Amino acid sequence: MVEKYNLSSNSWVNQTYELRNLWALAYLRNQFFGRIKTTCQCEGINSLIKAYVRKKDTLLEFINNMEIVVSHYRNNKRVAEFNSKYTDPLFVTSLPTLEGFAAKTFTRNMFREVRKEIDGACVMNTELVIQDGGKLYFKCNSFGMPEIDHVVEFDRVGGMLRCECLWFENQGIPCMHIFACLKHQYVEFILERLVCKRWTKNAKSDFMKSNVDDPSDSDKVLKCRLGVLGAECSKLMDVACKNSSDFVKAMNDIVNTITKLQKQGENPHKGDLDDDYIVDPLVVKSKGAPKKNSKFKQQRKCSNCGVPRHYNKSYPNVPGRIPKEKVDDDIEKNNSSHLDMLTKVCHTITMSRISLYGDLTYCVLDF
Repeated sequence: MVEKYNLSSNSWVNQTYELRNLWALAYLRNQFFGRIKTTCQCEGINSLIKAYVRKKDTLLEFINNMEIVVSHYRNNKRVAEFNSKYTDPLFVTSLPTLEGFAAKTFTRNMFREVRKEIDGACVMNTELVIQDGGKLYFKCNSFGMPEIDHVVEFDRVGGMLRCECLWFENQGIPCMHIFACLKHQYVEFILERLVCKRWTKNAKSDFMKSNVDDPSDSDKVLKCRLGVLGAECSKLMDVACKNSSDFVKAMNDIVNTITKLQKQGENPHKGDLDDDYIVDPLVVKSKGAPKKNSKFKQQRKCSNCGVPRHYNKSYPNVPGRIPKEKVDDDIEKNNSSHLDMLTKVCHTITMSRISLYGDLTYCVLDF
């Protein structure tokens, strides 16, 4: 870019180039990471597991909760596989042949990403620049922005297209510039070298079958065999459950095969569990002061006699203190009414005395 626009003497460009170790996208554009660039997938798994796992769970509860999480993952996988194999998406672009080939080849999630690129190719202007034997060089730009163009190399002999944007090398799917070149050359399918196997519907079975007999890693072989058997059993279930006779025959064959393998001693998981048992993990105490237990709260005692349930002020046997007798409610009401009457009488007498003293005072002053 510096050579193209003659920016070698520009100070800002030179300073920016000194920070080239921060240009992650520019340096990693031609590297393939399986569409994983951040830790968002790990964070999503941790947030999901956190809803089922607690720090005070026992080992049995932990295993049960993890089985629930795994069952949810497997259910989502089955739903995605069913949608990819047995449902047909709607075609919305103006290139139905390329879109239909992508729908048959890629999984449903990846098909949505590929369809975006196909839709972007519909508004691309494509021009053949150079033709060198079996190689063609195209210049592609978007409609309305002719100043921004990309060069695409089309090798007709090798069946490969390579764009300078390096979208296929980074994301694993063809870019809109490649689809524009396919449209220009009237190609109605995606070339085999432009299809990444991991995004196809048969990616899992092909990968497992290629690693079933790898003698270098026994754990890897075991996992691959388990995956292949699981994939074939899922196909067997889809076919055998449609007819009652096929179901009975498949069920009998499976039971007979399991019984035969068990008798031959093919199951290696035999041993005494008492030799190496697993117990619940220890619960680590958290920081801070321990919580007080209300069950063992010390009761208050009297300072005179040391007996609980009363204290010094309510002690009944203090010398000179008259114990309070219990009074019925009716007697208490009568006493309160009598007290009110006496209060009114005393108030009347007091006011009459005050008026009498006032009259005598006036008489003395007149005299």
